[in-house]
Amino acid sequence: MRANGSLSGVFGGLVGVGPGAGMALIFILCGACGALTGVLGYLVPAVRRVEDLLPDHDAAPASPAEIPTPVAASD
Repeated sequence: MRANGSLSGVFGGLVGVGPGAGMALIFILCGACGALTGVLGYLVPAVRRVEDLLPDHDAAPASPAEIPTPVAASD
């Protein structure tokens, strides 16, 4: 983000130019990416309903012996 840099015309009005302007741009971009990740995670139904889809730790079987074995289909 130097005064005559290639990105100063694009982002210079937002974060300024000079010392610290590049770091300010990185903070803004990381915040925008984090917000976008949260919005995209909300738009995926499997992520949004993860509490309903996955069993609670306490409700899961305690040992492998308690896990029911699937019954093979007979023809």
